[in-house]
Amino acid sequence: MTILNHFEKIIALAEENGLAEAFFQNAQEHLDAAGALLQTTPSQTTLFALLLNHFGEDSVSIDDLSKTLKCGKMQLIEYMEDFDVLRKKRLIRPSRNPRFMRNNSGFPSYVVPLDVIEAVRKGVEYQYQAYENLTPEDFFECAENLLKAVKSDDLSDLAFLDEVDDLLKRNKHLSFVKKSEEFDLGNGSVIILFIFITTFLHKDEEVVEMETITNIISDILGRTEARHVNSRFKSREHKLFAKGLVEFDCNNSMADTEYLRITDLARDEFLSDVNLKEKIKQKRNSNFILADNIKTKNLFFSDTMKSRIHELTTLLREENFTGIQKRLADSSMRTGFACIFSGPPGTGKTETAYQIARETGRDIMLVDIADTKSMWFGQSEKRIKAVFDRYRGAVKSTGIAPILLFNEADAVLGKRRTLCESRSGPDQTENAIQNIILQEMENLNGILIATTNMTTNLDKAFERRFLYKIEFDKPDTEAKKMMWQNFIPSLSEEDAFFLARNFDFSGGQIENITRKNLVSFILNGTAADINIIEKFCKEELMEKAAVRIGF
Repeated sequence: MTILNHFEKIIALAEENGLAEAFFQNAQEHLDAAGALLQTTPSQTTLFALLLNHFGEDSVSIDDLSKTLKCGKMQLIEYMEDFDVLRKKRLIRPSRNPRFMRNNSGFPSYVVPLDVIEAVRKGVEYQYQAYENLTPEDFFECAENLLKAVKSDDLSDLAFLDEVDDLLKRNKHLSFVKKSEEFDLGNGSVIILFIFITTFLHKDEEVVEMETITNIISDILGRTEARHVNSRFKSREHKLFAKGLVEFDCNNSMADTEYLRITDLARDEFLSDVNLKEKIKQKRNSNFILADNIKTKNLFFSDTMKSRIHELTTLLREENFTGIQKRLADSSMRTGFACIFSGPPGTGKTETAYQIARETGRDIMLVDIADTKSMWFGQSEKRIKAVFDRYRGAVKSTGIAPILLFNEADAVLGKRRTLCESRSGPDQTENAIQNIILQEMENLNGILIATTNMTTNLDKAFERRFLYKIEFDKPDTEAKKMMWQNFIPSLSEEDAFFLARNFDFSGGQIENITRKNLVSFILNGTAADINIIEKFCKEELMEKAAVRIGF
C-alpha cells in the first residue's frame, strides 16, 4: 500500500467508528505506517489525516471535524494538545484568527500547507524550512515578511506567533535576540520593535505612527491588548519607554504622542551587528545624487556673485565645516547652515548647488516638493517630517553631511496665511508644512539649500532662518559673451559679443539655443553660423513672449 492508501483507510475507519478504542485497534497498521512518516502519535496521525482529507478548502474548523466524526465538540477537547503538537511541527497551520470566527468558539481553523501535502504525496518525511543562523539583514527581512503576511491575513495570529518564536529561537547569535532576552522583553514588545526596526532599515524612516502599531497589535494580540498598548505608550508606562528604547517624536519642541521613534540606545544595542553605514550607503546610491557622479560644468557670474559663491563653497569644505560647527556649538549657537538661492529661471541656481556639492564632496538629497503633497488630510505633514527624518539619519550615519536640496521651493517659502484670511483645509495644510520646515530649520545640524524664483514673497520667518541669501541676476554682457563662447567654441569673439549685447538671455536660454544648433547640425550637417544662431535667438524670444488677451 502507498502512504496515501494508508491515509485513505485511516479516514474511512475514523468516519465509520469515530475516535473510539475500536478505531485505534482496527487502524493500527495504517496509523503505524503514516505515523512513522510523520513522526507522530496515533491520535496526532488521525487528526492530521482528517485535516488532509479537506485539502483544497479554505480551512477546517472544530465544527467540521465533529460532523465528520459524528461526535460532539467536547469529545475533541482532549485532543487540543495534539493539534498544538501538529502546529508546532508545522504539519498544520492555523488559517483563521479565533477572535474573528463567526461562531466565536475561541478555536482556530486549520489547513495542511501545500509543501506538507507535497511531501506526503511523495511519501517522504516533511522537513520544515527553518530560518536558522541568519545574517542580521536576512533576519529583519524575514521579520518584515511575517508582519506583511499577518497584516494581509495570509498568516493567522497563532501562526505568526509560532513563526516569530521559531525565528528568535533559531537565531540566538544575533544582537537583536540577545538584547531582547537581556532587556526582558515579552512577545508584544519584540513585535513592536520589529515594526520600528524594519521601518528604519527598509523604508529609511525613523518615525512610526501610533495607529500603525495599534493596528498590527490588534491583528495579532487582539483589540483589548491594542488599547492597553496605546494607553501604556501615551502614559510612558510601556516597557519600551521604561527601558529607554522608544521615545515620542517632537513637534515644535513638544512631544507628539501620535508618533514614536526608536532611540539611539535601541539602535546601538539591538542593531550593533548591522552595518548601518553600508545600509545607508546602499540607500543613498538609489535615493541620493552622489557627488562623484556630478559632472563639472562652467558657470559664469559677475565678480560679486563669484565671491559669494566661493565664500559658501569654502565654508562647506569638510576641513572648514567641522571646525566652524564646533565653534558655533561651543558658543551655544545653531550649527546648521540654511542657504537660499533666488532669482529668475535659468540663472544657474540649481546648477550652482550641484557644483558646490561636487567641489565639497557632499552628496545631495534632492527633495521634490510635489512628492510631499497628498490629497489626504495630515499625510503631507507626515511626508515632510519623513524627509527631515531621513536627512537626520543620513547625517548621523555618514562621515560627511550631505546637502538637503529643496529645488524650486516657491510653494513652501511664501508668506503664511493668517486665520482671518483663510480657513480652508489646503491653506491650513500649507501653514502646517511651513511650520514643520521652520522648526526643522531651527534644529538643523547639516546643510540645507533652497532654490526659488520668488524674490519678494518670502515669509519673514524663513528669511530670518536663511544664513546665506544669494540673489542670482541675469548675467551681464561680459558673462553672456563668455557663455556663448563656452557653449559654441567656434564663435568669434565679435559674434559672441553681438549675441550677448542684442539678446538679454539667461544661461538656461543660451543653453537651449546651443542645443537647437547642435540638433540642426546633426540633422542637416550645417556648421554653426551666426545667421542661423541669430534665427534661433529670435525664435527663443517668440516662444518666451507673453500672450495678452483682452483690454
